[in-house]
Amino acid sequence: MDDSASALRRLILGLRTTQLLAVAAQLGVADALQDEPRSAAALADELRVDANALRRLLRALARLGVFAETDDGRIVHTPLSEPLRGDAERSLRDVARLYGAPWLWHAYGELLDSVRTGQPAFEHVHAQPFYDYLDAHPAAAEQFNRAMNAYTAHEVTAIAEACDLAEAATVVDIGGGHGALVAALLQRHPRLRGIVFERADVVDGARRALADAGLAARSVCVAGDFFEHVPASADAYLLKSVLHNWSDDDALRILRACQRALHPSARLLIAERVIAPGAAGAEAALFDINMMVTVGGQERSEAEYAALLAAAGLRLQRTTATASPLSVIEATRV
Repeated sequence: MDDSASALRRLILGLRTTQLLAVAAQLGVADALQDEPRSAAALADELRVDANALRRLLRALARLGVFAETDDGRIVHTPLSEPLRGDAERSLRDVARLYGAPWLWHAYGELLDSVRTGQPAFEHVHAQPFYDYLDAHPAAAEQFNRAMNAYTAHEVTAIAEACDLAEAATVVDIGGGHGALVAALLQRHPRLRGIVFERADVVDGARRALADAGLAARSVCVAGDFFEHVPASADAYLLKSVLHNWSDDDALRILRACQRALHPSARLLIAERVIAPGAAGAEAALFDINMMVTVGGQERSEAEYAALLAAAGLRLQRTTATASPLSVIEATRV
């Protein structure tokens, strides 16, 4: 088989890798292994699974570089398996669990429906929009939120480093979740004050998280609808991983609400995956499929963001790459 066919074959069979990692994460293999070699039988006994089946799963993962086998058949950690531990500094355990979850996996199985109709396959499978499904299924919502928190943990430091807020007095994180990005910014800029603007059912969690971080005196959590308005009079506004959830029409509504709030010298900082030309754009282009399948949103190129911003009365000033997959797009009022 020639090299191109071999490479394509590996891509075609990639579903097996996703499920191998998801099962290992769901079982907690990396956590059970800890820092010393253990046999598959010992791990199986602790995890209450079939020893032979677990041995075969771990052998397959070891061939991919996730875990390794000693000469006597015991399993050891590798750099690729360490992030599957729940206590890892940049853990991806919950991300692996999410992408192997049947409720999400089945939607990907109907990607063809999205391509045919232009609508989220998730709605075709579950007969309701993505976030409505999460509202009705608390276990799935918990799984999703844990994975999003893991993504955020990978991204906030890189974004904070890319955002120049040395002269800002107040920053508003629109759709800021539980305040992880605001916390990173306040810790980086001791004189900065932060506002987390979120849905009413989220702000209490943000308030608790910021208090736990010792930042309650420098932060405020405000409930509201970013389609209608955002808090006014701040020096900088953040939209992290918000616009990609929405169609152009809905993204434009959010941007217009931001534009109305910006004073002449204020800045809007948009942190998103930006689709670049060539192989460099693979991460964003693949994540774009995720948005198409689940919520009907999309990742965009810099030119597409510039056009959206212009339609909202904003001007794209610069785009800055970060150490994460996200870039920071800076915009001001026209």
